[in-house]
Amino acid sequence: MSKDRNMVIPEAMLPPARIERVKGNFGEEVLLRNDAMFTAYRHSAGELSAFFFALADEGRIIANVCPSCGVVNCPPYQQRCPECNFTDMEQIEIKDVGVMAATPVITMFPPARFKGDAPFGTGYVFIERGGSKTADTALPLRVRTTQGMLRRGIFKRDTPIKIVFKDERQGEITEIFAVSQAELTPEQIAKSPLLESDLEWDMPKEPEFEETEESKMAFSKILFRFQALALKVSKSKAAQKDLANWTRRVEVKSGGFFFLLNINNGKMSAGYEEPDRETDFTLALEDPNDFLPYLERGAALTNLILSGKLWVSSSELETITRLDRLPRSLRKDGV
Repeated sequence: MSKDRNMVIPEAMLPPARIERVKGNFGEEVLLRNDAMFTAYRHSAGELSAFFFALADEGRIIANVCPSCGVVNCPPYQQRCPECNFTDMEQIEIKDVGVMAATPVITMFPPARFKGDAPFGTGYVFIERGGSKTADTALPLRVRTTQGMLRRGIFKRDTPIKIVFKDERQGEITEIFAVSQAELTPEQIAKSPLLESDLEWDMPKEPEFEETEESKMAFSKILFRFQALALKVSKSKAAQKDLANWTRRVEVKSGGFFFLLNINNGKMSAGYEEPDRETDFTLALEDPNDFLPYLERGAALTNLILSGKLWVSSSELETITRLDRLPRSLRKDGV
């Protein structure tokens, strides 16, 4: 927690993160977890405990099926079928592949509890239950990509997905997530459970852009504008504060060309140079002119990411957020 900012709910009032297995009212084993909303409380997963046990202990996805009408619920939130005179439903295991029910929502600025997770996507998935059929209800879960920062276009309705399990699990829905099958090998798609450690997260494939004379001229102008921005930062205390205690070497690519953007504890520079050491991450877009709204009007770079135009090799959002603050700080200081 930041030393100069107080939380609305004091940290001392938050319960320790803990998940327990206890006996329910009828002697059955249920999952009990600590949580916090507007106040601290403990709540039971109740009849859904079996779903979370299978997730945590065995890396399996389970559902409930009605033996009368055949409806399949995943997650298994109904234990009795309301369409069949409340017939007891039966537990079954279903596959860990499926399709997106709709385009997921991408969250860039979450509440404090999930700040360290951003950006992340949240959507609904229809899980395969056998053959070409899927469950009748959709499973809510997060979506991730191995190809840098999550952006528009990776997931949409009917995108085939694979459920991936975190290596260490206690019984939280955030311990599984969906990855597009297009990013996986046939062997990875076939493996069950597929673990987070089975995937390569640090080697995203960079997009390739055609080099043209037009893009070369546009890129030179963009570099000049970034250099002008760096000069303005050197004259603004507010802008320097935005970049204080932060060091990054960012490779900026567009139209087949690149330059390095260096941030070093309140200072910024931009220029052509061969990287003498590894860069922290890469920003890439096809048309250099797409940077102009940021450089001329202070439009957020975050918008370029959400639009799918700006590709970022890392899921780190902090540098983008700091750069987005600069135009406002420069206006504040009249620079």
